[in-house]
Amino acid sequence: MVLRIYNTRSRRKEAFEPREGRQVRMYVCGPTTYDYSHLGHAKSYVSFDTVRRYLESLNYRVTLVQNFTDIEEVIIRRAAQAGKPPLDYAQFYIDAFLEDMRALNVSPATHYPKVSEHILEIQTLIALLVDRGFAYPVDGDVYFRTRKAKRSFGILTHQRFEDVVVDPLPPGSKREDPLDFALWKASKEGEPAWPSPWGDGRPGWHVECNAMAFKYLGAPLDIHGGGSDLKFPHHESEAMICEGAWGVEWTRTWMHNGFLTLEQDKMSKSLGNFVTIRSVLAEYPGEVVRHCLLKAHYREDVEYDKDCFRRTHEEYDAMRAAIRVASAAHGAGTDGKVAVLLETTRAGFLAAMDDDFNTPDAVYRLMQMTEALAQLDAVSADEGRRIVALYRELGHILGLFSDLRPDPRAA
Repeated sequence: MVLRIYNTRSRRKEAFEPREGRQVRMYVCGPTTYDYSHLGHAKSYVSFDTVRRYLESLNYRVTLVQNFTDIEEVIIRRAAQAGKPPLDYAQFYIDAFLEDMRALNVSPATHYPKVSEHILEIQTLIALLVDRGFAYPVDGDVYFRTRKAKRSFGILTHQRFEDVVVDPLPPGSKREDPLDFALWKASKEGEPAWPSPWGDGRPGWHVECNAMAFKYLGAPLDIHGGGSDLKFPHHESEAMICEGAWGVEWTRTWMHNGFLTLEQDKMSKSLGNFVTIRSVLAEYPGEVVRHCLLKAHYREDVEYDKDCFRRTHEEYDAMRAAIRVASAAHGAGTDGKVAVLLETTRAGFLAAMDDDFNTPDAVYRLMQMTEALAQLDAVSADEGRRIVALYRELGHILGLFSDLRPDPRAA
């Protein structure tokens, strides 16, 4: 089998081919840190962690970069209300996010760049865009000339300039075109600001990811991941910035996860309709929460189902029980039944993962194996070791059974 990934740009599954051998350069848009992370975040980061784990199981060397947006209007506003410096306020929720990710057994990224620590890289990129005519400064702000990036506009939403309906610019606007967006914003009283060639100010949202990703990964990226809501304008803006700055495509494979919804609306901090990760972790183990989230495909929109965690807990306990039974097995053997079951399970699991990381089918394969094992009562010690080894191997890809240690006696 060949790993095939759904590329948002082409709208089809494509054979995965990194630009450089077995090295994978992967960037996932991180959170804007002004509140505790919700289950929609968990769905996204568990999904991309599983993507990374599977790539590593295929002997790819993955460099994963995930940013933190620690400068943004909502952070500044919330920090002022709390009477705290904005960067300190953001850091509190960065720490909380990382704590939640550890509980969900999400592996740490290779790099966690923060916007506030990459101002120089952002300014250097903006200056390059100005020099190449893709951006223009005016009265302390800097804007990107969207219509100049003809190759990148609409690559994810598949729209054309002539099809876009926008409101005309208001009187006195500094922008040349309604589609232009800010790369640098002139400072306002009470906001964090940094000196720049265009005056004191702070970065615009879209340019931040380009600067941070390029520093650690270069261009093009092999995989760029994020939520479906980021396709436009954020990710398309990133692609246009890359075209203007470096003249290449921004990423080879665009991956976008679906939403976790609450009463049919996207779970969102800004909308106020969310369930925090830690509130669920207060009731269920992290691996149970992770297991439940993996029962839906990463591209699928899923309605929040509180009972999923209860049902998944029972399934997870059944698998843990099978591992305990296999660890203590000392029967006469099953005349090859275990070997066939393990081979079939592993082949089906890997085929599912090769098909655009089909975790629902992969999880189902493990549950099928668990149910079949419950019908066998003569498992030998050697067969038991092989059963545990397969749970360990496949569980590691899914981020489950993290307490299992390799058994040197297992083949």
